[in-house]
Amino acid sequence: ELVFGARLSSSTAMIGDCEDGHVPLASGHYGKQLVQAYQACQDGGALPSKRPANQQRWAEVTFFQFAYSMVNTGMGLCILPQEADRLNEGAGSLWVGIYLGVCGAAQLVCPLAGKLSDRHASSFGRRRPFIVAGSVLSIIGLVFLRQASISGWPLTYLVALLVAQVSLNLGFSAHNGLPADLYCEKGGSPKDTQEKDAAGVVSAFVAMHTFLGSLSAVLVIIATHEMAVHVQYTCFMFVLAITCAIVCNSADEEDTRHLENSDPITTAEVCGSFMLDPSGDQDFLWVCVGRLFYYVSTSVTVFLYYYIRDTLQITNEGELRVKLASLVIAAQVVGALVSVPAGRSSNTFGRKPVIYAACSIMSLTFLMYVWVPLLARDVRWHLILAAGLCYGLGSGVYVSVDYALALDCLPEGKSTAEAFGLWGISGFFGSTAGPIIGGLLLAVNQAGNSADMSSKVSHYTYGGYAIVMLLLGVSMNLFVVAATYAIRGTK
Repeated sequence: ELVFGARLSSSTAMIGDCEDGHVPLASGHYGKQLVQAYQACQDGGALPSKRPANQQRWAEVTFFQFAYSMVNTGMGLCILPQEADRLNEGAGSLWVGIYLGVCGAAQLVCPLAGKLSDRHASSFGRRRPFIVAGSVLSIIGLVFLRQASISGWPLTYLVALLVAQVSLNLGFSAHNGLPADLYCEKGGSPKDTQEKDAAGVVSAFVAMHTFLGSLSAVLVIIATHEMAVHVQYTCFMFVLAITCAIVCNSADEEDTRHLENSDPITTAEVCGSFMLDPSGDQDFLWVCVGRLFYYVSTSVTVFLYYYIRDTLQITNEGELRVKLASLVIAAQVVGALVSVPAGRSSNTFGRKPVIYAACSIMSLTFLMYVWVPLLARDVRWHLILAAGLCYGLGSGVYVSVDYALALDCLPEGKSTAEAFGLWGISGFFGSTAGPIIGGLLLAVNQAGNSADMSSKVSHYTYGGYAIVMLLLGVSMNLFVVAATYAIRGTK
């Protein structure tokens, strides 16, 4: 109070009426001193604090994850394979790889975008300007994607895809730093029990939105299966606009102009945003390594189309798609249902034990997939579906703690969103390396070709699927456990 009184006495002429505990931002040197003094008094409890974050608010603040998950799932699962065939006749498999490579490379913007948002000063806060800009630019990119799809412009489509994905990751990287800003005034890792509990709740809602976004993408694919593919772009635009509005309204960030850093970002800082110090940032490095292994294991799902076809010996493509969609939907529903309870449980039992349990469940899933082809054909589908439910459970538990574990281990030398940019890139490397390794393993275990569907297709041996499930599934989850065990900064 003495500090605030001293500042007030030297700046009385610059202050208007104060309402609801909010002091108008004054201009000039004294204005910045006044705002800093006000913040100090607010932190000390002498003035009203900003709006507390309850369950509903955390659900709204993390809602951008829903749009991010929905767009990426819809693009990877349905849109890009179809567009690659339509726009590049005779070279669809090559171009779908190029499209996915563009989507993955776009994530490299995350550390730099996060660093810029950490340093941003505006009356709208640090994160919201980037979330709005990313959403608007992504919607513009989707508009051009839609038009390129309708008109058959392959080069325009490629450029628009890059713009849309870079913009989406621009908003996503800023959004990752938003929860930490709200539960902790200075951001960073949680410092006490209350903040750790908040991190667990935030991580649970991030997981829930991830699964609900993926589920919504699958439902849109099913609902629009008789329509032109460009209809889905319109759905994505609508969802992005709604989620951006909800997040920005709920976040209610404070004015950050008094925190403005006039020093420009140097080349060394840009390069440093993509690096970690193995000695000083060891815990966060292990978090990223564990996340990389987890996403390698998730790449097994890329080959479920072939696995179901060869294991159940399905010759009808429509039946195969229905079974695959049923499996994906069932797993996503289970993951969404367990995400919030699992996130809360990590506040009680610790982050690491929950991850151990998740990896055990997912390992059991891959062992079940190895076992299924050895059984009678009439029971195989039921066990595949049971394994899918089991995978949804394990994946839901893991993802619900993934964000909280990263928050607990944020490196000291990096800002929050900048660190989460590296966290996101680790997932990209895993999800990129996994399909390449799995594809090579299946290719060397090819059983032959047939023309039992709409075109000539390749079939793979039981041994090939078993190797993929054991190497990419079980062993990668064991590596996740080992990497998580190496973390010393949290329980």
